[in-house]
Amino acid sequence: MKVLLQTTAAILSSFFVSLTGAADAERGTGAGAVTCPGSPSWQHAKCSMMVSFPSHTCAQVREEITLRLTETSFIDPHNNGTYKLTSTTDDGSDGGNEVVTGERLTGDGKYTDKFVFTFTESLSSSSSGCQVTACSESQVFSILDFSTNYCNLRNLYCNGSKDGCVTQQYDFLDYEEKYVKCGQNVVEKCIVSTSNQ
Repeated sequence: MKVLLQTTAAILSSFFVSLTGAADAERGTGAGAVTCPGSPSWQHAKCSMMVSFPSHTCAQVREEITLRLTETSFIDPHNNGTYKLTSTTDDGSDGGNEVVTGERLTGDGKYTDKFVFTFTESLSSSSSGCQVTACSESQVFSILDFSTNYCNLRNLYCNGSKDGCVTQQYDFLDYEEKYVKCGQNVVEKCIVSTSNQ
């Protein structure tokens, strides 16, 4: 009985440690932390992830994302939504990291999602380029979003050569995504043909 109780306690302890680590990453307090914009809804869909761009600087990645947010020539391939840049910081107010925040109104004009990109130059000898944390959150009650929050983020950096996205300045051929909390991340949902819009 004593061994069973010790085993159960060890399993529960491990479970709570993993939950705490995930919560720290979501709150932006642990290693690989992701800053999210927040939502007024207690239950909502979201996507938080880390994206590495080994062949590009953060200035280049940030410029491409900002151009897609602000240029009228950029058309959202995910049901023709409307992107808006809400703020940028590069003054060191976020621990030296550059931050871009924005929002996306769905193509039908019914829902707005908010998102945050945080850029950190990779300074390690084993890796180079830019490390980005990204998070998009629905602002209303939602459980499933059919990859919308994922696409909100991905469509701002995906490449033209392999992904079929319309680029503005840079074509990021070699990025890698790691999901922190992004259960729905179907790439094929991100580019909807114009006949379906």
